[in-house]
Amino acid sequence: MTQYIYLVDDDEAIRLSLSALLATMGWETKAYDSVQSFQQGEGDLPSLSGCLLLDIRMPGKSGLALLESGLPEGFSLPVIMMTGHGNIDLCRRAFKNGAFEFLTKPVDADLLIETVSAALEQQRQQEQEREKFADLQAKLATLSAREQEVMALIMQGKSNKEMAKDLNLSPRTVEAHRASLFARLEINSLAKLINIYGGLQGPDGTT
Repeated sequence: MTQYIYLVDDDEAIRLSLSALLATMGWETKAYDSVQSFQQGEGDLPSLSGCLLLDIRMPGKSGLALLESGLPEGFSLPVIMMTGHGNIDLCRRAFKNGAFEFLTKPVDADLLIETVSAALEQQRQQEQEREKFADLQAKLATLSAREQEVMALIMQGKSNKEMAKDLNLSPRTVEAHRASLFARLEINSLAKLINIYGGLQGPDGTT
């Protein structure tokens, strides 16, 4: 997925200068003159990848208002706030509502590049984690109901004999289910099962 830098600022000169600066790093910038044009232009905000450079005060809906109440559930872009009128209260409110960083104008070029680089890397790592989680969930979904039961009992620390008794099966059948679920989950040891999939289960072993 392509990462973009979404720049929202009502000052055209700032949009042009920052876009030109960011382009020197090979980054693609999408610039908007208001919060409303950003929201209308992008539509499905939770699907965006990259980071958001957001002016804190603009005509109409302010950047701070967007950060405090206007971002939809699932929105994951790191938000870098910018302002030419910074104060402690604005800074506090921005960080309280999840801002990645708070920069004052005129923005130092090196600091901006450093901050955007860190924000893009954070978002990249978050996307990788989401993809990994989705992949693990997809593998878990391939297990049969019996394999899920065996897995839950394995997570509880039960032996094959104990599982056989609980499930009213022969130890050999339990071992077959165990081998099958290991193959479906693409693991080869109990340690990997617990380490990789243990966190995806509830206290009772359900996924």
